[in-house]
Amino acid sequence: MPLKLKKVSKYVNSLIKSKKGYDFPEWNLTKENSFWFALLCGVRGAGKTNAMLQILNIEKKGMLTDDNIVYWVSPTHDAKVAEFADKFPNNLKFYDELNIKVFTEIIDEIRERTEEWKQTKFIFDLFERYLKEGDKKLAEDEIEILMKSGILDDDVDVKTMIDEFNFHHPPRASLVLDDSMGSPLISSSNSKQGKEFTRWAIRHRHDFTNLFILTQHFKGISKPLRTNANAVLLFPSKDRATSKSIFDEFSSVFGGKMENYLECLDMLDGEKVGSFLFIYYDKDKFLRLGFNQDVTFDIGAAAPVKPRTEEKEGS
Repeated sequence: MPLKLKKVSKYVNSLIKSKKGYDFPEWNLTKENSFWFALLCGVRGAGKTNAMLQILNIEKKGMLTDDNIVYWVSPTHDAKVAEFADKFPNNLKFYDELNIKVFTEIIDEIRERTEEWKQTKFIFDLFERYLKEGDKKLAEDEIEILMKSGILDDDVDVKTMIDEFNFHHPPRASLVLDDSMGSPLISSSNSKQGKEFTRWAIRHRHDFTNLFILTQHFKGISKPLRTNANAVLLFPSKDRATSKSIFDEFSSVFGGKMENYLECLDMLDGEKVGSFLFIYYDKDKFLRLGFNQDVTFDIGAAAPVKPRTEEKEGS
C-alpha cells in the first residue's frame, strides 16, 4: 500500500543555526564537512592501508597542509606509509603502539593546538578592535594582553601573521589506528581504557578530529564504536557471516533489503584486488564501489546498478 502524507500544521523542524559554529570546508569525497569516523575492514593484504593513503592524498588540503595533523598509530611499519609520510614531514606523526599513554598524549596535543588557535584568534580580534577603536576603548587587561603577546612591537610583521592565519576554523586532526585490535581501547568497551576511548570517539568531532580504524575483523571493534561510525570501507571477506553484520548498522543505504547487500558482496568478490564498498551515512548517505562509482538499485530488481566512469580512483 503506498504511503500517504497529509499536512496537519504549519510547524516544521527547520535547522537552528549557531553563531558559534566554525566554517569548515567540505571534503572532496563526501561533499560535506562532517568529521570522519571510518572503519576500513578487510583481511590482511586486502588493500586497507593503500585506501587509507588514498583518502589522505585526496583530502590532503584538509588533512595534511597548514596546521592540520595526521597521527598514525601502528605497531607495523609499511614501506608505502613511510614513503608517503616523507612528503608531509610536518603534518604526519607516527606512534608504534595504541595504549592509554599514547592515546592521552595525542588527544592532549590536539587540544593544546586547538586552544593555541583560539588564543591566537582572540589576540588578532583584540588587535583589530585596537586599530578601529584605539587603546582608550579597550580595558586595561586587554591592552596588557596585546603588549604581552608582542603584537604591538615595532619589529613584528603583523600583516604577514594575519595573512597566514586561518580565521575560519581551528586546525583539523586525523587519528589513524592501524593493526591495533589487540588494544583494549578498541576491542573492549567494558574495560576502563575502552570506556575512556569510546567516550572520546563518540565525541571526536568536538576535538575537530577525524577517526579512522583499520581492522581485519568488523566485529572485533566494540559495538558502540561500530554504531557511531559514519563510514565503512568494506573489502572482500572470507567470512560472509561476519560481514553481513554491517548490514545491521547501514541497512538503509541498501534500501533496507538484505538481498541488495548480498548482491553487493557478490559484485565485490568479482572485482580486482584492492576493490571495496564505500558505505557512508551522515548528512548525506551513499553507496559506492571504490571512491568514484555510485551503486544504486533498480526498483523491482535485485542486482545493483553500477554506472561506469572514466575518472581514475585516487585522482
